[in-house]
Amino acid sequence: MHHLHNRPAADASATDARHLAAAPPVREPRHAPVAHVTRGGVIEGVHHGSVVVLGADGEIRFRLGDAEAACYPRSALKPVQAVAMVRAGLPLDGELLSLAAASHSGEERHLAGARRILDLAGATEDDLRNVPDLPYDPAVRDAWVREHRPASRLAQNCSGKHAAMLYTCLLNG
Repeated sequence: MHHLHNRPAADASATDARHLAAAPPVREPRHAPVAHVTRGGVIEGVHHGSVVVLGADGEIRFRLGDAEAACYPRSALKPVQAVAMVRAGLPLDGELLSLAAASHSGEERHLAGARRILDLAGATEDDLRNVPDLPYDPAVRDAWVREHRPASRLAQNCSGKHAAMLYTCLLNG
């Protein structure tokens, strides 16, 4: 809340209270089916969620599910973060920009892409500060375990985004 530093403490508390009052309610969301997984023409699974699509004017064009419930957007914000990085000068495109804007499963092509981003930044895996992990893909994870490979920052599913953030920060001093 950087903008509150020059205000008296009472004003800061009142502003904080107004922000909390305007926050979405914390409750179990009433999600709706948003996607079906099919196999051989048979619905194998149903994914539930909530979706809101805004027009350029900010008006809601489409709504499904419970858009008013509080949630942790987690990796859903990666594309928004990637846009901010590009606006801040990140010179990636194609598959490297895709890697910066998404989670990955730890396949070798993903690790190679994250390494390329780090190379462009003049950085290494040791410069990353994301949590070390094993690959997300079950087959790749099983192979790592069989080979006694340790968890790594590069294998963690957010390493492309973190490498791109590091690159963006280094470009901007």
